[in-house]
Amino acid sequence: MLLVKISRFKVIHLHTSSPYFQLIMAGHCYLTRKKLIITYHGNWGRFGFLKNRITELSARLAFLPIVLNFDSLEKAKKLNKNAVMISAFIPPVDVNRLNESVRQTLVELRSKYRYLFSTNAWKLTFDKDGREIYGISDLIANFSRMSQSALVISDPSGTNKKFFEKHLKKMPENILFITVEHDFWNVLAFSDAFIRNTTTDGDSLSIHEALLCGVPVFASANASRPSRCRLFQDVMQMDFEKELENMKLNVVQKIPPEDAIDTVGEIIRMYQNVCPDN
Repeated sequence: MLLVKISRFKVIHLHTSSPYFQLIMAGHCYLTRKKLIITYHGNWGRFGFLKNRITELSARLAFLPIVLNFDSLEKAKKLNKNAVMISAFIPPVDVNRLNESVRQTLVELRSKYRYLFSTNAWKLTFDKDGREIYGISDLIANFSRMSQSALVISDPSGTNKKFFEKHLKKMPENILFITVEHDFWNVLAFSDAFIRNTTTDGDSLSIHEALLCGVPVFASANASRPSRCRLFQDVMQMDFEKELENMKLNVVQKIPPEDAIDTVGEIIRMYQNVCPDN
């Protein structure tokens, strides 16, 4: 049994999205005087009333809650003074080569349209209010009005493509779904800008990837975002082509290596603080 096995350790670091399991582990470690570190993936308060209260209780009982953005940190600090923010982003070391047929399709799309925007949605998912988390339907509606731009949607699960092909009368010609396994880094290499139109978010890895590549980022304002993002309230009111031209007046530079997020270093330093004798 898991609870018996972890009894051998003084420090436990938990990664799970289940508020119930977080609370079970927090209660067990609190009673057995174990140091529990919980990384809370996703934005704080994204659940309904009950799960949010359970999340808050586990954070109170944990030795060290880790959150992924500043909005979540502000809330977590009120529950546990030890709460810290550590990004989930670790820059890729090896990037797999893109499928040749997909690469050729992107080359053709790149030559046909003036601008190429990209977004990703690893799986069709809905939030607590029944809204599509990755906002793909609104992006498709927005880009269907454009003639100079195309949108590439990274959809390795294929669930988004199946859903929208079923519910839309006709897929616009300037929309491309990539449904094979691939490194999103390759798609960013073809992109003029990246769009993150989510209803909730923790720490978007793709935003960090885009910024590291020097690709302009447009992001919904309902979650904490890096300062270099261009935020929007309503994606249907956005003229991405015009906004991109405005952004190009202020050239987006790649993030220098010395300024890149050092997630691994921060985690190691955190462990050293929690386990000073090891």
